[in-house]
Amino acid sequence: MRDPARLAVRATVLCSAALTVMAGATISPSLPALYDHFADTEGVEVLARMVLTLPALFIALGSPLAGFAVDRLGRKPVIVCGALLYVLGGTTGLYVDSLSALLIGRAVLGLAVACVMTGTVTLIGDYYRGADRGRMMGNMAASMSWGGVVFVLLGGALAELHWRGPFGVYMIALGLLPALLLVLWEPDEPTPERAGRAGGASEAPTPDGPVHVRWSLVGLVYFAAFMLNVTFYIVPTQAPFLLREMGIVAPFAAGFAIAAMNVAGGVTSLQFGRLRAVFSPPALFGLSFGMIAIGFVGVWAAEEQVGFMIALLFAGFGVGATFPNITNWMMTLAPPHLRGRLVGGTTMSIFLGQFVSPMFSQPLVGWLGQPATFGVTAGVVALVSALFWGLAMVYARGAAARARSL
Repeated sequence: MRDPARLAVRATVLCSAALTVMAGATISPSLPALYDHFADTEGVEVLARMVLTLPALFIALGSPLAGFAVDRLGRKPVIVCGALLYVLGGTTGLYVDSLSALLIGRAVLGLAVACVMTGTVTLIGDYYRGADRGRMMGNMAASMSWGGVVFVLLGGALAELHWRGPFGVYMIALGLLPALLLVLWEPDEPTPERAGRAGGASEAPTPDGPVHVRWSLVGLVYFAAFMLNVTFYIVPTQAPFLLREMGIVAPFAAGFAIAAMNVAGGVTSLQFGRLRAVFSPPALFGLSFGMIAIGFVGVWAAEEQVGFMIALLFAGFGVGATFPNITNWMMTLAPPHLRGRLVGGTTMSIFLGQFVSPMFSQPLVGWLGQPATFGVTAGVVALVSALFWGLAMVYARGAAARARSL
């Protein structure tokens, strides 16, 4: 029988992770109605989409500072502070009635997610080691994907009532706050009782890691995180409008499509341990980016909702393999004393990609239209996949050379 305290730690960490990546997309189903509500606002075409993506900019700006705070002040205080800000910033759409005030609230939400995500990923790196860490990273990615399912479906259902409805979803963080305060502990407190909470000697809270940083590989991880989110966030920012072009105007339909993609991602994330046993980190990036490219080609070719949904499932499978590969590879590259700061850089890369995404896709939409934008993006992602397959070959030759020298 598993230790209840150990299960509580896992559940708390995974629920904390679920607050993060899809925090912006929760309101995606209400974007068209929000656009209509603020139609008289100058620049609403861009500003309405920024309601979705502005948190990403402030996550990117705040993540290096959050990483520094995590290393200096501790993991738990940063996560708890982030959860409080999450509620404060996320719920502003319930009561403000100007687009500028709404964007300020979204900026606060971004700072909150920077704190929660950087602290949570760092804490997993501290609590778990080896294969246990790989499995936990896969579980974390699955919880983020499936948390996104819950958030987006709730957002879609509440958007049917009113465009403000999805902003109430952010109150969920209040329910998690007691567990964050009572269950988590700092990894620099290696008492036998707390070591047992993480699951035994193999998951002791004393962090392990390399002594020196291999900055070229860290840069590759940051590049993968950035590119993943430039492409992934085209779905919540453009899919509701593409569905409207197909004649599907119900907000819940957009929420359901995005949720299906996240379900597929969660399924793949749970298989990360098996995938990592077969593929090197760059090869796994090559595989997962290739699947995203196939999915986007399918969206480009889709003429009705069923084909659109099937294509998003393929893209979701690719996303589900990519995110745990990003976080797990970074944990193997990060020395313990720099872990928070390097994870903060990963968080920055992820959400900088989210913020840049509409700046990449919207000009293409104006030039080529919604479907062709997904086709062009598929070509870009295919090039990224080919790059990582090439790096995987170099990586394999280096590993073989090291093995022969032993």
